[in-house]
Amino acid sequence: MPSSPRPGPSAVAARLREALRRADCRLLAEVLHANVHWSPPGGGDTGCHARSHVLSRCSRLHALGLRADVEETFTYPAAVVLGLRIHGTVPPADPDSVAYHVFDITGGLVTRITSCTARAQALDVAVVGTAGWSG
Repeated sequence: MPSSPRPGPSAVAARLREALRRADCRLLAEVLHANVHWSPPGGGDTGCHARSHVLSRCSRLHALGLRADVEETFTYPAAVVLGLRIHGTVPPADPDSVAYHVFDITGGLVTRITSCTARAQALDVAVVGTAGWSG
């Protein structure tokens, strides 16, 4: 019996938008690879290194009242870029700016999330794609 095909980047983008709109970590979990890595802007050691770590961080941010509105979506063959307006009463909420996140997609799952401070940077990261991922 053949397995069902994995969703492409457009379907993953729709799922990410819905998870963010609803602030629903369960929906987010469905598109995250078990070994997903989330890099903060500028790199560093404060990133997340597994699905459970990403979900834990998202849950903490939601508990603090932070929400993200998707302002822009760019879809590539191996990545999705979301421009997010973060709002709430605690940092990093800044209703005057848009943060960009690149979601690298492999086999229908997000394998890496890279936070960027500018659209051009995010689009450059998305073009590189998942060539170096070895999950």
